[in-house]
Amino acid sequence: MTQPPDPRGPTYRLPEPPPPDPTGWYELRRKARATLWPPRDIAWAALLAVAVSAAGLYGLWFQATLPGRLPSSTDWKAVAAVLARDARPGDAVALAPPWAERAREVLPERLPSRPEVPLPVLAYPSYAEGVEDLPGISRVWLLSLPDAPGGAGSIAAQLAARSSVVEGPVRIGRLALTRNDLRAPLAPLWSLSDRLHSASIEGSAPAAREVREVGFLPRSCVLARFPGPGAEPLVLRLPAAPLGVALRGHMGLVGDPSGGAPSVSVRVKVDGVELGRAEASAARPAWIPFTVDTSRLPPTAHEVTVEIVPSGPLPLGVCLDLVALP
Repeated sequence: MTQPPDPRGPTYRLPEPPPPDPTGWYELRRKARATLWPPRDIAWAALLAVAVSAAGLYGLWFQATLPGRLPSSTDWKAVAAVLARDARPGDAVALAPPWAERAREVLPERLPSRPEVPLPVLAYPSYAEGVEDLPGISRVWLLSLPDAPGGAGSIAAQLAARSSVVEGPVRIGRLALTRNDLRAPLAPLWSLSDRLHSASIEGSAPAAREVREVGFLPRSCVLARFPGPGAEPLVLRLPAAPLGVALRGHMGLVGDPSGGAPSVSVRVKVDGVELGRAEASAARPAWIPFTVDTSRLPPTAHEVTVEIVPSGPLPLGVCLDLVALP
């Protein structure tokens, strides 16, 4: 016979208390929770002390192991010998990480077999397509420090994405050398830096091909430094320069453009007609790109004139590059 339901509702039996934990882990967690929550000053002070101690120990370990991860002078000389033997016109060296600037002191500035051909050393944070054009470069030798902080990072992947052939890396001591043959290298008809020796120069500002820091990055360009107040504009005239679809250039200020530094205008003329200009000022001192369309001009030799005009009396350095795209 079925028992009628209890009018007071169902009855529940509480479970028995859990058996004691022989490891003490439950009690330890309870005490830790009681100590850390709600947060108290002593808990935060303890956490800060642990974090500072861990950071200090990591810093000591990092400093102790850093010399063993950096290349020796023998490693640098060996890489310089390999590049002097295997580099050819159209090659450049990319540093990874970019702060490995000692390469500029060790690597050959020009090809031993072709003293008139330079071997550029690049130290850019990114080589992704559309970020750096790399005009006149067909092969990039990636010189990396695999064991150093930063290593090759994303630079190796970016160069590989732009290359049809990747050979390496080859370990040379604590250095690694990888050759990247670019899939679609940009071969300009000419560059202002290469034609500077044949250009006529007017004005009081000297012009020379140099590597200067613009926007915290090293740039190879034509440097014009105005000597002082009242300096005349600098005029660079190329008497017979072939033209293609466009003239592409960059400009930036060199030195400290802060505080009242005047703006500088770069004007590009073809056969005496101004086709484009770019402006740089203290507000925009970095590497400013500009493009001049020449696709409607006949593909013959033209007179190309580049005028650098400062708007103020303060001495200022201007870094400029210009290439003719086929």
